[in-house]
Amino acid sequence: MVKIQLKKSVDKYNSGLYNNPACICVYFLCSFLRITGVYSLDKEETRVVIDVHSHILPGVDDGSKNPEVSRKMLEIAAEEGIEAIIATPHFEGGMTEKFLSRREKAFELTSAMAAEMDPPIKMYLGNEIFYGESAIEALENGTANTLNGTDYALVEFPVYSEFSYIEKAIKNLIYAGYIPVIAHIERYEGMKKKYQVEELKKHGAVMQVNASTVTGGMGWGIKRYVLKLMKAGLVDLLGTDAHGVNRRRPEIREALSVIDKKVGREYRILISEENPEKILRGENISGKVGI
Repeated sequence: MVKIQLKKSVDKYNSGLYNNPACICVYFLCSFLRITGVYSLDKEETRVVIDVHSHILPGVDDGSKNPEVSRKMLEIAAEEGIEAIIATPHFEGGMTEKFLSRREKAFELTSAMAAEMDPPIKMYLGNEIFYGESAIEALENGTANTLNGTDYALVEFPVYSEFSYIEKAIKNLIYAGYIPVIAHIERYEGMKKKYQVEELKKHGAVMQVNASTVTGGMGWGIKRYVLKLMKAGLVDLLGTDAHGVNRRRPEIREALSVIDKKVGREYRILISEENPEKILRGENISGKVGI
């Protein structure tokens, strides 16, 4: 309420309606508060927190088991302040037409439920693609979805993957015209060193980290490593990788708070709001690859 009143005073002063000493005092108070970060007249409130990695679609993978679980996940997401979700069900080579039809129906159903949330949650479709020999073919023929129909493709690897394997996969995807978003980079043996992440970013890969890791879900050592990467500007996106309501829930608020304190507010906004918006629009956010 105080912020609203202060904004009104500033607007009236600027329009000349309150050109008097009292209003001048209010104006300079607002200026001070803006400088210190307590009060801002920017348009940050128009941005929203976007979850770029979620297994919220019912009955299509190891995530939500049924529509009721998906509804509860949406309710949790709304409570967490998430206002947009990219549904990214697992995709592996050899999936049948029956599966693809079920995926589309699950997305339509979840989107309808999401529109009923307060506030409504916007849904977008993608896949988390398990990289293999047929991954690029699946992208090209449309059986595997990119993120919201853009050139961005969310990919994952076996946790034991060596750096050379991941690097070759990234190069193959980029050569085929896609921008690889590496899911939960903190998991892979071949990405445990900062220089390895740096090298993959130089190739044009985009880095996604799970919110639960930021809060210590994989242990304090991995948490410290992820925060180290963030402080070096090497993480591009934050996602929940939510799978249900009992464990791996769509929770992000605590992670955002940790990033605020340990890395900074601007970086938190970058990886949870600004970059995800660019992903949805198909705009370039990092690396050498242009769109």
